[in-house]
Parts: sequence; C-alpha cells; structure tokens
Amino acid sequence: MGFWDIADSEREAVVLDNQSYTYEQFNKSISECQKVLESDKKQLVLILCENSYGVLVTYVAALRSNHAVMLLSSDLNNELLNNVIDTYQPAWVYGSLNSTDYEKTDQFLWKRKFFMDVNIHSELAILLSTSGTTGSRKFARLSYRNIQSNAEAIGEYLQMTSDERGIVNLPISYSYGMSIVNSHLATGATLLLTDNTVMEKSFWEFLNKKKATSFAGVPFTYQMLYRVGFLKMELPHLRMFTQAGGRLNEKFARLFGEYAANHNKHFYIMYGQTEASPRMSYIPPSQLLKKTDSIGIPIPGGSFEIDSETDELIYKGTNVMMGYAESLADLAKGDGLQGVLHTGDTARVDEDGFYSITGRMKRFLKLFGLRINLDEVEKRLESSIQSTVACTGNDDRLIVVIESENVKQAVHDCLDSIYKLHKSAFRIHILESIPRLSNGKTDYKAIKEELI
Repeated sequence: MGFWDIADSEREAVVLDNQSYTYEQFNKSISECQKVLESDKKQLVLILCENSYGVLVTYVAALRSNHAVMLLSSDLNNELLNNVIDTYQPAWVYGSLNSTDYEKTDQFLWKRKFFMDVNIHSELAILLSTSGTTGSRKFARLSYRNIQSNAEAIGEYLQMTSDERGIVNLPISYSYGMSIVNSHLATGATLLLTDNTVMEKSFWEFLNKKKATSFAGVPFTYQMLYRVGFLKMELPHLRMFTQAGGRLNEKFARLFGEYAANHNKHFYIMYGQTEASPRMSYIPPSQLLKKTDSIGIPIPGGSFEIDSETDELIYKGTNVMMGYAESLADLAKGDGLQGVLHTGDTARVDEDGFYSITGRMKRFLKLFGLRINLDEVEKRLESSIQSTVACTGNDDRLIVVIESENVKQAVHDCLDSIYKLHKSAFRIHILESIPRLSNGKTDYKAIKEELI
C-alpha cells in the first residue's frame, strides 16, 4: 500500500466545477504520474501550487514514490522562484517554468536535464515555507509520520468520515490548506477544489451545487463572511466550518459559534503552526461559547506544557517537524526536535485544561520602560472598538493601523485609559485595508516597511 492509497472505488475523490474524478480515476492518474517521477534515488519535487487536479495528482504521486515535495504558491515571483530553485535544485518542477535547466515531460511537469547528486533523508516528505516567509529559502522539514499522524488526529476530532465533502478554498501551499487535503485523503473523503473566494457568488453556487459539508477560513475569511451575510444563510448540506491561521476576534468567535449552535452545525476554532504539520489544538464545539478566548485543548496524541520561567507554550507530539531547511545540505538532516516544539507563544491554562495565548515572545515593545505586548494591545483594541486592528512598532513608538477614521478617537482614548501612554508614544495610521499575506494573516513586515 502506498501513501494514502485508497482502494479503487466509484466514490468521488476530487470534484471541480465542471468535472469530477472517482478514487479509481484518481489512483490511475497518480500511477501514471509516478512513472514520470521514476528515479533510482530519492529526489526533490517542487510543486507550484494552485487548487487544481494536476497539483493533487503530482503531490500524492511524489509522496507515494518516496520523494520529498516542496510546496510553493504558483504566483511566486520569478526572482524568488529562481532563488529557491538555485538553492534546492529540484529534480522536477510542476507548474509554469522558464528555465534552460529543465525539459518538459508533459503540459505542466518539468524534469531537470541533469539530476544533481543530492542526499535527502529517507523520512523527509514535505518542505513547507514557514508562516510569513513565502519565497524564503527557509522551510519546515516535515516527515511522512508528521503529516500522516496530524491528518489522522484532525480526522478524529473533526469526526470525519468518507462521506465528508470538504471545500479546498485555501492555498495548498499554505499549511492549513495542505492539512485539509491530507485529512480528507487519509479519511477517503471527497475534495472540492475551487479558486473562488467567499466574496464571490460563484463560491456559494459551487458550495451548494456540490453539496459541500465543510469549508475553512482564516480570521480575515470570517470578516468577509460576516460582510456577505453568512449568518443569514441556510446551508442544508454544510456540517461544519473551521478557523485557524491566527486569533479570531472574540466578537466573531461568538457570532459564528451562535450561528452554528442555532443551525445544527459545528464551528471549530483551532490553533497550529506550520512546524506542527500544522495542527496542535482545537476547541470542542460544545465548549466554544464558554471558551471563545482560548485555543482549546491539545489534539489527540498531542500535549502542552507551559515553561514556568518564560510562560512559553511548548507542544509535544508526533506531528512536530524534523527541523528547518535553509540549504540543500539540510535535506539530509534527521529529526532534530524529537517531537518537542517551542511555539514562541506565551500562554496560560485554566482550571478546565483549556489554553489561551497571551502573546508572542518576540511581539513586544518597551516604551518608556513599559513592556508592551502587541498581541494583547490588538486584542484589547478590537474588543473595545469592534473593528480590525494591526499593531507593530519599535522601542520608540507603537504603531496602530486601522481601516476607518470613525474609530480613531476610540483607539486614542483606549490607549490613553488602559496603557497611560503619552501621545508621543504611539501613532495611529488609517489605511484602506490592512496589508495581508497570501494566507490571510496580517503582513506586519509590509506595515513596518511602509510606516516606520
């Protein structure tokens, strides 16, 4: 049996807007791709991802062939792409490519004319760009065991069966999107592929037409869902919806939690990092409205502890990555973390065993001797003004970014009353929209570059 080798079946495996593939057809496509990826040595396969059938086929074929897979977005600019290719020398590239070092094997798969003599660890399965570093040469090294165990844990706590029909509406190159693919394949469920966003009518037409049972979103997705009137929709086939990729404003957590409770659906708020393949915790839907400020409890097979000196949240589990790769030589390295991940988040735990993130260890400023937790400031401001906020800065000044002039005075008053900050210690900027990364997270680097 190969990796995620589902027995041939007439059950749908992959569904697009105008076409669908059974597991029998999917397995046949994978086997044909494996023939193209034949090699007497483990190689690196770079996939420039979009939500397409060909990407899924190449992804599973490479894993079943025991190759290592690097996932990057198909819209990565050429300079960054060439940088990654020069650094890691992949044997195959799937996607649009302009390089004299490669020759075409089919419409989208390119093969290096001369394979490099590389040494890749036998357990290395996936190289995934860490959050906020798309195009960087730094990748999380995930093993076959990492992604398999996390896929199975997700399937368990989401109570997934082969009847699940999940929309893949997030980029597969993003760890959250990848985990949707992995958990559905591990369960033998159906993947519904779309590039449409929740802001488009075509997304909802696709969701209803294909009888989707679930979809996923980052915090920004839920802001958009609120704007398009999701809370008034009747979606008879939808069983659950999930959220990860950053902290969801408590207002939205409660609103969507109440919607789920009133419509016989399940809303899962989850916490994770790419380095954990990526899921580490979730809030059981039955507890959501009581624990909207938490990240929940550890996933099956995982555990948390809090460092008594630094308050850092430490996670332990079989889904913890092997380590990072920053060069070709790093692909030969073994498991350097041994199942222990220092998350970089500070946390607390309540009497029920539910954990809450209190901040990032590196997301602090020191203004006039006062230590400022930027995540805490964001959370307090959003709770106070009921609007999206982004905070960054340096030890000279706190920078607060908002999207409306109407809340500027309220932000000013809140900073003055809670933190007693002199007006020279902070600056409030109004942008039409807060800069975001391709995965929907706030782009703090872009804010700093523009405003500091």
